[in-house]
Amino acid sequence: MLFKRHRRSVILSLLIAFFVPAADAQKLASIIIDDLGNNLEYGDMAIDLPGAVTLAFLPHTHFAHELADRAHNAGKEIMLHLPLQSVRHHSHTPGTLKLHMTHAEFVGQLLSDIASVPHIKGINNHMGSLLTQHPGHMNWLMSALAEQGGLYFIDSRTTTKSVVSLFAKKYDVPHLDRDIFLDPDFRPETIRREFTRFINKVNQTGYAIAIAHPHPDTIQFIKQHLGELEEQGIKLVPVSTIIANQHKREVNRYVESIGAAGARL
Repeated sequence: MLFKRHRRSVILSLLIAFFVPAADAQKLASIIIDDLGNNLEYGDMAIDLPGAVTLAFLPHTHFAHELADRAHNAGKEIMLHLPLQSVRHHSHTPGTLKLHMTHAEFVGQLLSDIASVPHIKGINNHMGSLLTQHPGHMNWLMSALAEQGGLYFIDSRTTTKSVVSLFAKKYDVPHLDRDIFLDPDFRPETIRREFTRFINKVNQTGYAIAIAHPHPDTIQFIKQHLGELEEQGIKLVPVSTIIANQHKREVNRYVESIGAAGARL
């Protein structure tokens, strides 16, 4: 009996070692610059940022395709910044998914938005404080993304009532939440405060995702202070790297839990 238990534990340990890649133990950080596509100058400023900054483009905007091509060629990871209806009234944003849409209209607009920005690896929501609260529409969204395949989703967390995670899990869509907004306003002291919170979050949890905007003050701050991440032993990576790393951690935890349960048999 003891031999069987030992053999089972050994087999499960070998499975972990040989079939499940180890999660990166290094502290990881991602910065998403979104709201891109309407302004060529601001887009170029974001592309010129050093390091593995991830760039998110609004669909059907004047410069999204051109800038996304340029960013991709510069080695940046590209996302779709998907407009979702918000609680408060905003000026019209092309490609917005809305509450009144039928299922066919909703999915059709989503696929059109995805097709409008080349090279995308994932999606984060623009606005969305209304739509991300609605189970039916988030079910439609995650079902369509699961069928599309190959894309992750970052919930920008524009409301604490978001149900994005619930439906992303239902359809096995890789997903995480935004941790920090670097520039809720563009005052230097605000960006400094939020960047410090960002670093602290990474040091506490091993990773964090920040969102910022292509405002000259924000871009200048990031350019000047990215080196602080390296000083703290933090590696700046594309969002997809954090998504993959967290997936490995979850798989490892699951396999280890099976191993612990098996050892008790």
